[in-house]
Amino acid sequence: MADTTETTIDKAGLTRFEHQVTGHGGIVHTSDKAVLMKSLNARENLFYKGAADQPLRAFLPAYHGTARLDNDEAPDAAVAAGDTHICLENLAADYTSPCILDIKMGTQLHDLDATPEKKARAEAHAKRRTSAEIGYALSGYVIAGHPAKERSWLYDLTKQTVVTEALVPFFDAAQAAVDAEYRDAVVGQIVDWLVEYRDAVRAAETRMFGSSLLVIVEADGLRAVARRRDGQRLATVRAIDFAHSHWTPGQGPDSQYLFGLDNLIRTLQDMLPDK
Repeated sequence: MADTTETTIDKAGLTRFEHQVTGHGGIVHTSDKAVLMKSLNARENLFYKGAADQPLRAFLPAYHGTARLDNDEAPDAAVAAGDTHICLENLAADYTSPCILDIKMGTQLHDLDATPEKKARAEAHAKRRTSAEIGYALSGYVIAGHPAKERSWLYDLTKQTVVTEALVPFFDAAQAAVDAEYRDAVVGQIVDWLVEYRDAVRAAETRMFGSSLLVIVEADGLRAVARRRDGQRLATVRAIDFAHSHWTPGQGPDSQYLFGLDNLIRTLQDMLPDK
């Protein structure tokens, strides 16, 4: 049985979330855009609850418990009405023109209880993508104002082209919005966040198979300049998607995840000047 914590959410005026870059869809946000609701996965819910008193908690979206979505509250038929939903912070709420990366972390994409067939498929998937080689792969990619690309493009990226054809153009959108100094400040802030996050992952005893890092950067020039002027963070990064994640006391940190995190940090550091 799912360990749920029912919470009070204002469900009047729920709207389909328009910035989802991967997954199965059906996510909605509240009328003030502050909270997302997506179909409950019991294991993910337990992971968020287990994080409540852990240092890792600061690097996840705010968790607001669960809420049932009745039939007359769903904005359209694609949303799973009649089910319990997990309620999380909407990380894109403060962005006007968000550029979004979903980076799947780790070399192992299958869960501990995966069947031999699922394990084989996941291992083949990791080898086809960059997951097996460098411990991370792009699963979602949107540059505001640019046509969406087929997701198959992401699957064909290599260790080299994930940088030259994906990461560099993604952060160049920040340069196009403001200037090169702003772009370097964005990448630098993300690197700083990842280094702090790595310390938390090293201290945690978890296995986060198939989870992701979500990166959001503002592409609206006026809004980006305002964020810098007002001393706001120039990018948002959070760990998300814990349907196959576990707290594993006594088993130490997640080495396959840390392998990917180390490589991602080095990749982004190499994109900065004088590195």
